[in-house]
Amino acid sequence: MSIITVAVTLFLIFAVDRLLVRTKIIHTDVKFAKHLIQFVILSIGLIFVVFSLPIAAQYKESILSLLGIIAGAAVALSSTTFIANAMSGIMLRIIKPFRVGDYIESGNVFGRVTDIHILHTEVQSINRDLVTFPNLKLVSNPLKTIRTSGTIIFTCVSLGYDVPRQKIEKNLLLAAEKTGLENPFVHVLELGDFSVTYKVGGLLKNIESLITARSDFKKAVLDTLHEADVEIVSPNFMNQRILKEGTVFIPPKEPLKAEMPENPPEKKPEEIIFDKAIEAEILGRIGYVLEVLDKKEKELEQQVSSVPEEDKKADLKTKLGFIKSKKEEVKTELETMKKQIGETEENIEPEIRSRKLQSLNLKADHLDIQRKQLEKELEKILGSENLGKV
Repeated sequence: MSIITVAVTLFLIFAVDRLLVRTKIIHTDVKFAKHLIQFVILSIGLIFVVFSLPIAAQYKESILSLLGIIAGAAVALSSTTFIANAMSGIMLRIIKPFRVGDYIESGNVFGRVTDIHILHTEVQSINRDLVTFPNLKLVSNPLKTIRTSGTIIFTCVSLGYDVPRQKIEKNLLLAAEKTGLENPFVHVLELGDFSVTYKVGGLLKNIESLITARSDFKKAVLDTLHEADVEIVSPNFMNQRILKEGTVFIPPKEPLKAEMPENPPEKKPEEIIFDKAIEAEILGRIGYVLEVLDKKEKELEQQVSSVPEEDKKADLKTKLGFIKSKKEEVKTELETMKKQIGETEENIEPEIRSRKLQSLNLKADHLDIQRKQLEKELEKILGSENLGKV
């Protein structure tokens, strides 16, 4: 009997693992659920094994009591941080302050989220390093999440009292426009002893290029002010050396061609820095599209069956079948990519992996477009039938 109980327990654990691995094609985060279910099955199976042992009932009770004491001691002796991180992970899943691929900042670490686990969250920093945050730290400390709809980027600059404010505002706003910022603004932050501190910024819609945009914005501010013959007096000039009258601190003007690189980089810095975060975001996006397709398939099948004309119905079924077959191909490719990414980074070249992911993402988007076109076609057919009846 004990052998049968052990066999059934192992079979259930293996079945749960296989089932959730298949489900992972659509739902990208089932690791915690899998481990929890397997732990519960293993615990229940262990209890049944004890009950099925060919020994006296008092010995069975003693064994169960011993197991209870061991479990209680393990919980008591384990670090309270473990439990706190687990509870924090559950809290993060409930409130969802960020998603995979989002930019977040906590403490002195800034980067993009690559993975969210029950005990920790993995972030790829601007140095391309992977930083592991205990979930307790993210919950108990201020956390800044950059919205996908856009963020304000700004910089501060100290300029002299001898330069008219209107001239400064005009050139700072011009620098913001050159960078492509929307709704630019200029604020006066401080009237210092030696200079005025200005803050200039604007809304950046394309946060994919956040790091580059911040740098380009500062470059534009520097170039625009120098082109307008405005000195930047930050840090403050101290009267520790004699300067000739008329001396200005502006770099000499050079031809524009010398400033431009001959061969611009093929990739943006963000694509190299946040490669793992971008991959995780794309995988999530593909999974979401496939999940929507699965939900819509049944609705489309019911609508197709309600079309009275057989020739139109056959045509619609053919199109729906084509979408289904292509969806299964994308699912298979997605599963393969997840395995390759999950095993080792050396398993496939990052450049090739990135191209495959982008291609797979385009396929999923194309399938979603075809699904929407089929819905519109059905609406027209069913709408015309209803009008005919009226």
